[in-house]
Order: sequence, then C-alpha cells, then structure tokens
Amino acid sequence: MQTTTLLRTALAWPKDEPYEDHPRGTLKSGKEAEIFLVERRFTSGPRLLAHKRYRPRYPAKGQLRDEGFSNSTVYRGDSIYKASWFLATRDKRAVMGGTRYGHELAGRLWPMQEWTMLRRAWDAGASVPYPVEQTDHGLMMAFIGDDSMAAPKLAQARLSPAELASAWDQLVDNLRALTRAGVVHADLSAYNLLWWQGRLVVIDLPQAVEFTTNADAYDLLHRDVANVADWFTRHGNPVDAEALYAEMLALAW
Repeated sequence: MQTTTLLRTALAWPKDEPYEDHPRGTLKSGKEAEIFLVERRFTSGPRLLAHKRYRPRYPAKGQLRDEGFSNSTVYRGDSIYKASWFLATRDKRAVMGGTRYGHELAGRLWPMQEWTMLRRAWDAGASVPYPVEQTDHGLMMAFIGDDSMAAPKLAQARLSPAELASAWDQLVDNLRALTRAGVVHADLSAYNLLWWQGRLVVIDLPQAVEFTTNADAYDLLHRDVANVADWFTRHGNPVDAEALYAEMLALAW
C-alpha cells in the first residue's frame, strides 16, 4: 500500500519568549462552542491562533440526538464520559444522569477530552492543528489559514481532480496514524476536514474514542470510513470504503 508523507506545518514556536495576545474577532459561533482568532505577538513575530471556548449547555432529554448527535448514546461509552472514571461516584452519576450539575461537570470535561485527543493525534503524526495550550473553558491551537482567510472545509473547497486525489491519499494516511494510536475520530466527514495550500487537516476531536475503552469504536470507525469514502466517490474520486476499513482493522488489531 502506497504511503504519502503528511504535510504538517513546521512550527517555529518561540520558547520562553514573552508575548501579548490580541483578539482578532470571531471565526465561528455554534451551539457547543465558539472559536476566536487570536494574534499572539512575540518579540520575534506574531503567530495566529484559534481559541476554542465551549459554551455551558443544559440539553433536555433527547435534544442532542434531535440536533444531530445521532450516536449520543454511543458516546457515553467514552468521550467526555471517559473522564468520569476518575470522578467520585456522585459526580459520575450526575454526568450519566444529565443533571444540571452533571452538565456543568461535563462541560468542563469536553475541552479536556478534545485537548487530550488533539495532543494524541499530533504526537501520532496526524495532520491536525498544533495544540498550543489549554484554557479555562477550552483550548488554543494553531490557526489554519492566514491574515486574509481561514482554511475552507473540504466540503466547501474547490479542488481539481489532482488535488482531490491528493486529499484522499492524505486522509488515508491520517486514518492510519490515528488508528495506530488507538483513536477513532467518530464524527469524520468533509465538514471536519480543512484544505489549506495542498494540506488536508483533521479537526474537531472532542468526541473521539479509543479502541480499548469503547465497545462501539469499530462501528464508529466503519461509519467514519464510509462517510468520507462516499463523499470522495460522489465528487469524482472513486474509492473502496470496505478495503480501507479492512486495512484499518488490521492496524487496530
């Protein structure tokens, strides 16, 4: 199987250098989180960051499913609830029971989960935004884009046939890296992938699960593979989802 080299941006990240953060506006505002553009000004030069801040939420029973989290019951096997292994019995019961206190606690666990999975993906060699630091209600990561624009989602990018083929090759390599690291994205689609200057970037990892702790991980992996394979096939780059899934299973085992 041919393997390509993941195109990760080489970061010249200043160490032990003073800086000032300057807000540059809102990039995205959603029901679960807001993302802000931040310019971090070092003496050696500025860096653009994306600051993702989670909103506190108190969804009613069934609301997450109605809003698109079709596998929300599956996520209870891992994701934010994974952290409940280290919680007192009362806290775990509150999280699983959906009380107001449980939602507040889960709201603090979401950013912790995404930070953990983002670091794990980066360390595994996947093409993800560089994780910079945790914040009180979210995380800071490298901004994918430049001063003039943010990187478009793959679903909105206009790729030539050659670029589409390259994007698929990069995606396969990202899936290999994540699978070897024991991680399943669990919500992978053309809307959770960015395209920037020939580089495919995987984003949005708070719901990622592990093979070793989630009994549904293999089904979620199959769904991820089927989703992206269907999108590429419909856009003129036919691929074999089942063959790719079989390869990922071999890596996972």
